[in-house]
Amino acid sequence: MSLFQTIVLLISQIVLLTRGDLPACPVSWRLPCPPPPWSATYKMQLSTQHYFGSSPNFYDNATTNFAALHGVIGIDWANSYNISMHREDTLAEQAAIIKRINPETRVFVYRQSELALNVFDNGAKVMYDPTKSHWFVLFPNGTIYNDSRIFDNYRLDQFCWDHRNPDVQDYFVNTYIASAFNQSSIDGIFYDDDEGIWQERHHYPSYPESYRQAVTAAQHVALKRAWELGLKFNKHAWQAWLTPTVPTSSDKPNVCAEKMRTAISMKDVPVTFPAMYNHACEQPWQECKDIKQQLAAFLIARGDYWLFYTPTTWWKEGFETDYGVPLEDATELFPNFFIRKWSNCSVYLDCNNFASDIVCGSFSISSDRYNVE
Repeated sequence: MSLFQTIVLLISQIVLLTRGDLPACPVSWRLPCPPPPWSATYKMQLSTQHYFGSSPNFYDNATTNFAALHGVIGIDWANSYNISMHREDTLAEQAAIIKRINPETRVFVYRQSELALNVFDNGAKVMYDPTKSHWFVLFPNGTIYNDSRIFDNYRLDQFCWDHRNPDVQDYFVNTYIASAFNQSSIDGIFYDDDEGIWQERHHYPSYPESYRQAVTAAQHVALKRAWELGLKFNKHAWQAWLTPTVPTSSDKPNVCAEKMRTAISMKDVPVTFPAMYNHACEQPWQECKDIKQQLAAFLIARGDYWLFYTPTTWWKEGFETDYGVPLEDATELFPNFFIRKWSNCSVYLDCNNFASDIVCGSFSISSDRYNVE
């Protein structure tokens, strides 16, 4: 029996892994998370994700080529911010430019779920219509609440949708959101501020909490309707991917291990790892010392539709390697030590000292040491 066969036998006999029964989409407006409408892949390059932000015009060649390396990307509203309107068109064209370089890149575009923005034609069309002032959250004196600001060389008006109004919900879903669904270059939508009304607003009056909760609840109904409509068009939602907390070098061994157990228990749902805003590795990315271990953790825990959220300036180390496909589920071989065998390598993460490796070759392990041969 080979050394690695011995290890595999040991793994099968010492299974300390426990799996939690986590809800697939623990946010009120989310549907039970369906898989994306494209085939699953374990190619690492197509299992990466990034979100691209501001640009005065379409992205330059370097940014466009970098975006096209990824499996899934998002494009922010401030793409082509020199143009004061027409975001429906500019975002779709930017998506098409990226897809012409790599048709396998899945491109998601921005839509704001809390605010009507005048930079979107379908927002401006109703924002300044005096017959539709009741479509928006109002100040106590009856005027429209507008969190306006100057952006570049134009005024960015931001009205809060009042989703309690059935006409608002219909327009939000069937016109504003649906404007992305008939675009072949767009694979899905990033729904901003989906947690509820005024998540980023700081200057609103003291509306009663019951009023705020009612508007937020109606917003979630509209978001669920939008998601359902998108599925009919084979368009996905960025929020379909969950975001577990990932291990970091500052974790104690038991904390690191518990994070791994939770991540492993999510193997059968879509996951972004470590995910935007998860604070697994703060900027500047060049100073992040945990990427190697987090890539190992991703390979150990991942399922079919998992994505690794990539740093802006860190790409080639590990993301273009062919790891093959997983041959077995992850195992906690001994306390706080996780391992998984792939067809082209073996991966481990030792939470006891936050050490990891991806080994393509012979590999030996005992309860107190591990060696690459």
